[in-house]
Amino acid sequence: MRRVIYADSFVDDADCIAADIEARHGIRRADAFRDELEWFCAIVARQPRIAKTSHGYGTTLYGIPHGVNWIFFQFDDEEARFVHIVDQRRLKSAITF
Repeated sequence: MRRVIYADSFVDDADCIAADIEARHGIRRADAFRDELEWFCAIVARQPRIAKTSHGYGTTLYGIPHGVNWIFFQFDDEEARFVHIVDQRRLKSAITF
């Protein structure tokens, strides 16, 4: 099974999203977001080819939607490295990797 690795950039992105959720909906919902995200990333690591590279963002990273966010990652036989998570409601051309 592939190891799940979170890049610092992914952790920073997730922290910002969780802080926004906490401000709007409280700590329980923010904690639930983090738990769901961890579970989802573990699933993706097992089946990374469910993601795609033709997602319209300016990156060759694999991408997969998760709720209102897109998760971007790279993988090999040993690990899945999650690099970014971005709000899909943002203008795609304004997002740089």
